[in-house]
Amino acid sequence: MGLLRLITFLPWSVGKKFGPALGYLLYQLSKRRRNITEKNIAACFPELNQQEQHKLVLDTFYANGIGVIETAYAWWSSLKPFNKYLQIDGLEALQEACDSEQGVLLLGAHFTSPDLGCALLNQHQPFSVTYQRHKNPLLDALILRSRSHCLGGAIERDQIRQVVKTLKHGQTVWLAPDQDLGPERSVFAPFFGIPTATTAIASRLAKSTQCRVFFFSHQQHQQQGYHLQLIALDELPSGDDTQDARIINNHIEAAIKHYPAQYLWLHRRFKTRPQGSPEIY
Repeated sequence: MGLLRLITFLPWSVGKKFGPALGYLLYQLSKRRRNITEKNIAACFPELNQQEQHKLVLDTFYANGIGVIETAYAWWSSLKPFNKYLQIDGLEALQEACDSEQGVLLLGAHFTSPDLGCALLNQHQPFSVTYQRHKNPLLDALILRSRSHCLGGAIERDQIRQVVKTLKHGQTVWLAPDQDLGPERSVFAPFFGIPTATTAIASRLAKSTQCRVFFFSHQQHQQQGYHLQLIALDELPSGDDTQDARIINNHIEAAIKHYPAQYLWLHRRFKTRPQGSPEIY
């Protein structure tokens, strides 16, 4: 953390150069994460040959290394270098929904550096984010303090009552439904053609609070530029949790396909399998 903090004193044009080196170091040192990434990419991009898959694996580690550096700048530095080439699609629709005080649920995903993407949007429309408590108390305190500073607030993921209360008060909350929470808390919906355990929390929150739902993606679209996209999901909730999960996964998948390496393929997205399905990991 100290080294990352020191990097943020450098101009972004210099600091970002540490990202690929950090990603390559992780690629070399973490055999487990490398193996998970390789299996995820093989499962989701079977049309790529072995050489193309290997390149995508390396690019994923490079992009996620850059994402760590981006997170450090989001926490401790100015956002001016990122705003210079920032493009936001759908902001007006989001602001109109927020002005209605109906409550808005922002559905994100684990693209590289969700902290930076959320911080860039928070400048135009304040919102709170949900987060998962870290096992390391020091790191957890640092994450909570930093996110509370650069965002509108942070709510622990399991504090559902607080999320509901925030939405019912007409405020906006970001959460990422693209992690495997196990069979008890999920439905199975296709993701890159694979039946994938997908949390139904978005549907249940939308139903119980009558909030609006938007999909939010954030990706680097040039060497320096960043693209934020907001899409209103007025069809949610449909009354069918599985159908809602399918809609959400389709939007996440479509966003990933623009820049496949800029996704957290390092985590076990397909950990929970339907009964009788082969294991991926």
